[in-house]
Amino acid sequence: MESLKTPRPRFRAVMNIKTWLISFSPTTLTSAFSSVTLGTALAWYLDNRFNPIIYIITLTALLLAQAGVNLVHDYYDYLSGVDKLYRASGFSHRPHPIIDLRLSPRSVITVGYALLLVAFASGIYLFTLIGWLVLVLALVGLVIGVGYSIPPLKFHYRGYGEILAAIAMGPLVTWGSYIVQTGIYTNPAPLVVGIPNGLFTLLILIGSGALEIDACRAVGKITLVLLVGIRNTKYVVYITIALMYLAIIASAILHYLPYTSLITLLLIPRTIRLAGPLLSGDENVVRSRWKELRNLWAGPFSVRLIILIILIITMIIARIYPPLSV
Repeated sequence: MESLKTPRPRFRAVMNIKTWLISFSPTTLTSAFSSVTLGTALAWYLDNRFNPIIYIITLTALLLAQAGVNLVHDYYDYLSGVDKLYRASGFSHRPHPIIDLRLSPRSVITVGYALLLVAFASGIYLFTLIGWLVLVLALVGLVIGVGYSIPPLKFHYRGYGEILAAIAMGPLVTWGSYIVQTGIYTNPAPLVVGIPNGLFTLLILIGSGALEIDACRAVGKITLVLLVGIRNTKYVVYITIALMYLAIIASAILHYLPYTSLITLLLIPRTIRLAGPLLSGDENVVRSRWKELRNLWAGPFSVRLIILIILIITMIIARIYPPLSV
């Protein structure tokens, strides 16, 4: 009988680890992964610089930072009541660590801050290797991440949190990842090439904001969807998608990316289709198609990752066969 009882603590420990991993919202971590990997790939493509150890440190730091921001955000949305109301509506675009996974609020906020602290410590280490701008970028990212939900800043409650998140998780992370590989601060390439990933992050946040619109109204949380109105959200979505792919076109024209990267333009119809419920301008349509809207960020192969794969493959091919890069 003893031999049957001994695995139980180990099983509980494994389940607890799994619960915490789910609480990090792993489907959202593709944002950090894409930007860090893209910035690193640009350093190799444009400047023939690649340090795998620096890449691993940078990627780990950004994944931990985003996971920490997710936990802190969920904690404060739980306190405000918006997540309770949202779950009561019957929608669920990802498991909530407190409501769904039954983690204690105190443990969620503690682990969230701990992850952010470790990520910032990694930024300090990279600062000692590269220079002061890395520390500045780490501080800016920390302010945006922590201020996204935490009083008194509460960017996500004031109508511009999604914009700041898009800037941070797109151009800034791509730029920072390029800098730590090359030590070059003045090249605008990673800022331009990082725009599509940031705008895809914006699309995801608009989608989740549309699903939470009633709950946000009830607690006075002003998301971008509420700020512009559900009827006008479709225009924001169209502009966002247009700018995503225009940034890739501009990157190719400026020789930041090879011309073969324009293959990504074939993904425009798929991107528009994924954002379809948001283009209706009707709250009832968004509610009825909420599972479809989840595919914007929860699909097995998101458009974001497909774009990343195409860009990296075209950069590799262009380095092997240089005529394709011009």
